[in-house]
Amino acid sequence: MTTALVVIEGIVLVLMAILIAGLLRSHAEILRQLNALGAGESDLEEFGAPVYRRSSRAPGTPDAITGETPDGGSLSIPLHAGRGLVLLAFLSSGCTTCRPFWRAFGGDFDLPRHDVRPVIVTKGAAEESASKISELAPDAVPTVMSSEAWDAMKIPVSPYFVLVDASVGAIVGEGAAASWPHVNDLLTQALADAGMGSVTKGDTRSRARRVDIELSNAGIGPGDPSLFRSPHEGQ
Repeated sequence: MTTALVVIEGIVLVLMAILIAGLLRSHAEILRQLNALGAGESDLEEFGAPVYRRSSRAPGTPDAITGETPDGGSLSIPLHAGRGLVLLAFLSSGCTTCRPFWRAFGGDFDLPRHDVRPVIVTKGAAEESASKISELAPDAVPTVMSSEAWDAMKIPVSPYFVLVDASVGAIVGEGAAASWPHVNDLLTQALADAGMGSVTKGDTRSRARRVDIELSNAGIGPGDPSLFRSPHEGQ
C-alpha cells in the first residue's frame, strides 16, 4: 500500500511539473507577442518609434473620426476631403506610457510642420471613464471618445499615433512611441518618406499660440469643424 501511494504521489508530482512548465511557456509566448506589438514599455523606450505605412485610402480607414467629447457632446473630425494634416493620438487613461503625452498636449509641444493638427482619440465611455478623460483632456487639443475609431483603424496598442493627410484621406505614417521626441522623429521620418517634409516648422509653439488667439477672437475653439473642413467645401 505504501509503495502504491509513493508511486501515485510521484506521478502527480510529474504531472504538476509538466502543467507548470506548460503555463510558463504560454506566459512567455504571450509576453513575446505583446512586445512584438509594441506593448512593452521598455521596448518602446529603447527602440524609439518605428514608422509604418499604409496605402492611400487603405480598407477600413474611416472618412471621419466621430464620437463623444468627455463633457458629453459630439465631435466629428474629417479624415477625407478635409484640411491639412491630422495627427491622431490614440491614448488611454490607464496606460503609464500615455501620461507624458497627456501632459505634453496640456502644455508646450513641438511639431515638425505648422499645419499638423493633433486630435486625441480614446476608447468610448463603455471602456473608458468619461470623468477621468475629462480630467486629462487638454483645452487646446480636441479629444474624441470612440472605440469604433480604434477598431476601424486597427490600433494595436496605446500610445499610438497616426498621421493622416486629410485632404485625400491618406495615412502618411503611423507607429508607437514612448516620448514626445519619439513622436517628432516618427512624424519627421514619415513626412520625409512621403515627400512632404519641405515645409519648415518655424517656431511651432509661438505660431500655435498666435493662431489660437486669432481663432478665439473669431469665436472658433478647439475641435470646431471649420478647422478640419476643406476650404472648397460649401462653394
